[in-house]
Amino acid sequence: MPTIPVMKFGGTTVQGEMTLNPERHAELLAECRIEDSVEAMYQTAARCRIKTRAARLMDIIQDYVIPQINEGRTPVIVASAFGWATDKWKALANDISDQPDQREYARLQMTGELRATASMAMTLREKGYAAKSLTGREAGFITTPQYVDAVIETVDASYVQELVDAGVVPVVAGFQGYFHDERTGRDEVSILGRGGSNLTAVALAKALGQRECCMYSDVDGLYDKDPNKHADAKKFDEIYAEDLLKMDPFPQVIQRQAVLFSVEHSIDIWIKSGSQPGTPGTLVICRPKDCLYV
Repeated sequence: MPTIPVMKFGGTTVQGEMTLNPERHAELLAECRIEDSVEAMYQTAARCRIKTRAARLMDIIQDYVIPQINEGRTPVIVASAFGWATDKWKALANDISDQPDQREYARLQMTGELRATASMAMTLREKGYAAKSLTGREAGFITTPQYVDAVIETVDASYVQELVDAGVVPVVAGFQGYFHDERTGRDEVSILGRGGSNLTAVALAKALGQRECCMYSDVDGLYDKDPNKHADAKKFDEIYAEDLLKMDPFPQVIQRQAVLFSVEHSIDIWIKSGSQPGTPGTLVICRPKDCLYV
């Protein structure tokens, strides 16, 4: 089975957060102060955010994706929504209704991943590489029959594999799937639980016959406690999934369900920095400690 790198980029990683470039803070504030209305200030901030996102996507493609292609491999990319989009769309839905319609809520949330995947595929094409963004449905994710918090039942990765075989980089929207509604006879889209892009990545790795996948995040690996809050946090070079699952609190950098899925199917997970290429990460070993198969 040829190696197909399955690379998942988290929301903060694709965002191009101002915290990644703190020297821009004062400049942005100065630009906003010279505007003569709140609307103009908002537009100035939005233009800055868009520019940082575009630059961030270019860095990701240049530093992480193109090196894989240059090594003769066609990677499969899974992307989360930009930054805090999930929280933003949840707030919008809750401001509209105390009990938002689940079908429309799922579709609203899906727009975050669609923006990220289309932008990433566009960036790859701008650099001269064939790429195509895919919804969860197009990538073959079939879920339980519910719009929100759906569970993956199976993945038909035949189209993803077809693109890889043709040298086209699939950029898959995380967090998404679809199901057949027996009542209406129609297919409906669905979204997975919070952090579902992690599950998308490991499920794709399994469907493509791969033994590992890599999650790129705003930290350079897995620590014994949150390194953003604790200066004495210690990083693991590797950790068995059974030990990871015992950690309390469970690290937010990886979804618990994704780890459980990986254990069930023996798919190892790398957690690496999405802003410092080449930095050693953490390998989550999702095989039993006494497994003799290497």
